Amino acid sequence: MRVGPVDVLVLSAPTLDGGSRVVDALREVLDSGAIALIDIVLIARATDGTVSFADADAGLPAPLQDLLAHPSPLTLLSDRDVALASASVANGEVGLLLVLEHRWARRLTERIQDEGGITRLHERVPHDAVVRAFKADGAAAT
Repeated sequence: MRVGPVDVLVLSAPTLDGGSRVVDALREVLDSGAIALIDIVLIARATDGTVSFADADAGLPAPLQDLLAHPSPLTLLSDRDVALASASVANGEVGLLLVLEHRWARRLTERIQDEGGITRLHERVPHDAVVRAFKADGAAAT
């Protein structure tokens, strides 16, 4: 099975339940077929700093569980990955640790390979660098 590039993304907000607009936006992009969610961990940090977790194996709310591409998530995330991600979630916030496959890139790569080509580089440009470049060119960006 061919797979596309995979990224890890951590989002946080005061609340992220199954009815959240963030979850709706994620569902929208998943439904487009551009990406697939291959693993998810819900990270909740109480105001006192206590952290709790829920994942596809235990405690993940059904609306979030239903976003996964496969009934059994992959085991790409280690305990260290989850601990690192949880450090970025502030007190009183809930975070989503997402493992996303870029299916659009997989499809493009397959076509390049069909033509005898190869993907030579796939690199993520940091968001802040992109915003600075837009602003340097006089365009508004956030």
